[in-house]
Amino acid sequence: MTTTDTHIYTLHFSGAPGDDFLADYCPAGTTLKVGEHAFTIANLRTDQAGVLGILRRLHNVGCTLLELEFKNGD
Repeated sequence: MTTTDTHIYTLHFSGAPGDDFLADYCPAGTTLKVGEHAFTIANLRTDQAGVLGILRRLHNVGCTLLELEFKNGD
């Protein structure tokens, strides 16, 4: 595995991502499920750099990562 490998990620956060987050920061096919105090980004197909960018953006708006899951994108 290298840092440029594409995987499929699911990320669980507390907080709120903002209305346009999915369209502005995630590739097509990514889904967003928003709950009362948390949200889930699923089917995020990207490499490690893409995940880091999303984590940083959400951290900057006050969201806290609760869980990160991934599987190979093959």
